[in-house]
Amino acid sequence: MRKMVSGTIFRFLALTVPALAWATPPDACTVLTMADINSIAGGAAEKVQPRKSGNPSECGFLDARRAAVLVISIREVQYAAENELQYERETLEKIYRSKVKWLPAIGDNAFWLGANKQLVFRKGKTIASVTFARPANQNEIDTAQIARLVESRL
Repeated sequence: MRKMVSGTIFRFLALTVPALAWATPPDACTVLTMADINSIAGGAAEKVQPRKSGNPSECGFLDARRAAVLVISIREVQYAAENELQYERETLEKIYRSKVKWLPAIGDNAFWLGANKQLVFRKGKTIASVTFARPANQNEIDTAQIARLVESRL
């Protein structure tokens, strides 16, 4: 009986460990460099601050006063990534009572929500969110430039 239980546990771990390793998205703090961000944010970002690690991974890029300049969130889904993107869109539209603008040129599919100045895109099974907190960059063009850089490194 003991041999059967240990064999079952071993098989469970053998199946679980690779799935857990696969479910970890790239670290949001290492996807872009300060030079990448400052080329668009005009040199405002000075410090990187991890907010969440694992899945989802979230990172804030801060200025000298420790105020956020840019926030990037990356999460990996196991099934139906397009459905997850649509669910994200529906939720944000309900919360902000605003409609999104679709941007098919970024990733596999993307949208910009002007109400909260956020761009969300999907590439494969990864869903990323890019939000500028700095008012000078809270526009679709700057956010889309950063999103394209993130997409190219996923």
